[in-house]
Amino acid sequence: MEFVRVRFAEDRQVFIDGTPSGRTNQTLRVETGTHTFNLGNPRDYVPAWRRPVVENTSAIRPLVVTFEKG
Repeated sequence: MEFVRVRFAEDRQVFIDGTPSGRTNQTLRVETGTHTFNLGNPRDYVPAWRRPVVENTSAIRPLVVTFEKG
């Protein structure tokens, strides 16, 4: 099990591989591997999606995936 924190200026739904999976600015759990992250609609953020490899994380050291207002 791996851990990710998706950062964004607002509270938004986080989609991981197309599935609603939690909220921004919270630590989320995912399986090890490559995943696609986005914030759904409205698409007022950049980039439109991120696709990092998630590995070697922990609850206290999650991978940080950042989106900016766009």
